[in-house]
Amino acid sequence: MCRFFTIERSDDKFLDSLSQRLNKLVVAAVNYHSLIQPGRTLHYKIYMGEKWQYPRLTDTSTINGSCTDTAGLQPIGEFDATSTVQANSVFSPHYFAGDMALIDRNVRYILLTPDDATDDDVALHRPMDSRKVQLYKKLETTAPIAFDYVREAMRSEREYHGTLPIPLYQPNTVEHVNAGVSHHPWVEVKPGPRVAGARKAVIIAMHWLQAGGAERWGMETIALAKQAGFLPIVLTDRDGQQPWITRPECEGALVMPLTQPLQDRVGDVPVLRALFEQFDIRGVVIHHCQWMYDNAWWVKKYFPDVKVVASLHIVEYVMQGGYPRESVAHDEWVDLHHVISPQLERWMVDTHSIDPAKVIDAPLVGLTVDSGDLTFKKRNDTSRLTVAFVGRITRQKRPEAFILVAKELEKARPGVFRFIMHGNGDMDAFVDKLITRHGLGDVIERRSIDTPVSSTYQDADALLVTSINEGITLTTIEAISAGVPTLSANVGSQQTLIPPQGLLRRMTQSLVHDAKHSLIHVLENEEDRRKLWETEQQRLESFSKKRSADSLFRDMFTEWSK
Repeated sequence: MCRFFTIERSDDKFLDSLSQRLNKLVVAAVNYHSLIQPGRTLHYKIYMGEKWQYPRLTDTSTINGSCTDTAGLQPIGEFDATSTVQANSVFSPHYFAGDMALIDRNVRYILLTPDDATDDDVALHRPMDSRKVQLYKKLETTAPIAFDYVREAMRSEREYHGTLPIPLYQPNTVEHVNAGVSHHPWVEVKPGPRVAGARKAVIIAMHWLQAGGAERWGMETIALAKQAGFLPIVLTDRDGQQPWITRPECEGALVMPLTQPLQDRVGDVPVLRALFEQFDIRGVVIHHCQWMYDNAWWVKKYFPDVKVVASLHIVEYVMQGGYPRESVAHDEWVDLHHVISPQLERWMVDTHSIDPAKVIDAPLVGLTVDSGDLTFKKRNDTSRLTVAFVGRITRQKRPEAFILVAKELEKARPGVFRFIMHGNGDMDAFVDKLITRHGLGDVIERRSIDTPVSSTYQDADALLVTSINEGITLTTIEAISAGVPTLSANVGSQQTLIPPQGLLRRMTQSLVHDAKHSLIHVLENEEDRRKLWETEQQRLESFSKKRSADSLFRDMFTEWSK
């Protein structure tokens, strides 16, 4: 990982004593503070937090010590680091958010978390939910089928709101602030010239560095940028334990997980200013990163020739469309909207009147095996059928529906079906509780994301996609590529790859009914299981003839590098 600081050799030994993840988090934090405080020597105190916390690396708590020093923690290590950044514009030591007092401190307080900490640990420690949320969770656990009617009504209402006009984003320009929108004074600091011999770079702005379909594509984007000769500058804006910071794609990249609120002020984005002064940045790629969406205007204001590309995956039913909504709202500063499904392309062009020339549908088929030379996977055990769930354990994936399918099949055909749930997420505790409640501990095998997903496909005879919402799932493409047929809820653009006989009605009760009968049928009719896969393989082969996301971005990076 790149470094913008120097430290004593003895202090390097402290960093080397940390695990790979912790080492990279500390380096990321020191890089951030060194970039926005060029030439300055700062004293860093490193603390180990609890599993229920998230790392604090770049936010204002790193200056006032509110999560560390004043919370009574003792540092696990300390060192001085001197920024090696050459400043070409004015960088004040007083960058604070909100109404904090201006304190010129030379100390930065960095909070780390244990390597085995998860989102579930954080979720379990949150304050007591409101009565409304408690009722929601109770119904979700005790009456998931009945509750699904409530959820579907909510989804339908949100889907309708997603078709309404989307207000355009209003950046914190001087005109906007002077009009009384913000009570903070406008302080514009224009970026200075680039340093001599600046290295070519691409900013890749991601949600976080952990398992997910969008994140897998984000990591692939990092690799493609490297292949094109760029330094990838990887920024994230979502709190997380960031386990993927240790992946090979991040080696040699400049990786900075940003924890909020940053040390910004109205009219200036110091970390972007520093990056554009230090590097010859040719483009910005946004993978579900709100902070980068909201600062795209700054990039275009000072560097209008730098390309901004937003990569989108599904039509979301929250916040009037989720990240696709943000792409529409920030369209003025986005040069290209990359989507991975026909449904999302229609939503942007037909529903929200985005210029069709700015929207490109390029699927993620490049992340899987070549669809042109695939073979059907025979069952490992002709007397049993193994059904797999692969994905994050979150509400979007509707894991309770998979468990209910397992319950119904175990009741109908005891011992004949085997189930694998591969993945982790913020609903891990909920899933474990539901499995225990239905007495399915010996029927459903849980596998963590640390287990290679290829081993699950090797064990599976069918993939079951129970999601409430999707685009076209990577897991569907992976399963078909592994010779495994897929049954899927009829959501998003899943019908692009799944024929009618493999589609399940959307509502949980109907999905459970359809999945039960379909899985019993393929258990008893191996030839039909083969025919389902063959149809899906043919659709995947046809789908793969479209220009892939890999091809699109490879050519795009090549053009940027000229």
